[in-house]
Amino acid sequence: MSKVSADLTARARNELTRVLQALSSSNQGQLAEQIGLDPSTLSRMKNDKKSNGLTEIENCLALLDVLGFKTVPKKYRMISEEKLNALFVMSKAWMESKQSIDDLFQDDIEDFGMSFELGYKEKA
Repeated sequence: MSKVSADLTARARNELTRVLQALSSSNQGQLAEQIGLDPSTLSRMKNDKKSNGLTEIENCLALLDVLGFKTVPKKYRMISEEKLNALFVMSKAWMESKQSIDDLFQDDIEDFGMSFELGYKEKA
């Protein structure tokens, strides 16, 4: 990255890293074809610096960052902060109720009709 791109926010730099890694692990010729570009055009978007010292891709990611957007893989799903906080509080309360590592293996197993023991074995 250029000296100017070092001035990008940390989020924009992280976004750039993820995008460039995805590009390098993909067939760029096929990607270009899918979006209706010549492969050399996609290459220039990735490599040619503009007057501000950033590539087109860096400029796009910087713009998204300024607008408050971020890129994430399609497979990601969103969970609200309130739900995540509730899950954290419940998980923390459950973990704090445990007195030893053994409690993680045997608790309430009888409730599920199972009659075998779970756990780890200490070395003799």
